[in-house]
Amino acid sequence: MHRSGIEYERVDKLARDILIDYGIREYPLDLFELCRKMGFNVIPYSAYEDDVKMLAVFLKKSKDGFFLPACYNNPPTIIYNDKYGDHLTPARIQSTLGHEIKHIVEEDTNENEDDLCDHFARYLRCPTPLVIYLGINSEVELISRFQISVSQARNTLSGLNNRCCIYGNAIFESEKELINLFLSDNIE
Repeated sequence: MHRSGIEYERVDKLARDILIDYGIREYPLDLFELCRKMGFNVIPYSAYEDDVKMLAVFLKKSKDGFFLPACYNNPPTIIYNDKYGDHLTPARIQSTLGHEIKHIVEEDTNENEDDLCDHFARYLRCPTPLVIYLGINSEVELISRFQISVSQARNTLSGLNNRCCIYGNAIFESEKELINLFLSDNIE
């Protein structure tokens, strides 16, 4: 499905609002900590390794993870794959958490939103205005600074190149609060 720029801008704003609302100043971002701040439970698949049937259900549902909405007195819960499969890396696990945060925040159960959830997770972990501010322009620098995956670094640079073709290296007014938040903890 082809998305409009407006949809991605909306998701970028959502990620910026969360980063600002929860006072995120340090990168790489620890999404386990962000989930804790947001009041979400986070449970690894391995917590169920003694329950083979339940673990099989989880792996059938998703090789990466999924969320359960708030129910009764239980907060939203992210259940994530922490060790079952060759595809798992710390960056992948963090991306899964970011992806599920978007589903929870927007009360979204539509799998057609997965591309927007992936974009949200990438932006949350590696905000475009911060990349511009820091002058990062290589995959290696992005991976090192933000601890994101190679594919996320490529997507970040692709989006950054598209944006810079239109706007140059401008940081928009709506993004300055995020930059100021980052600077407030990183002034030398």
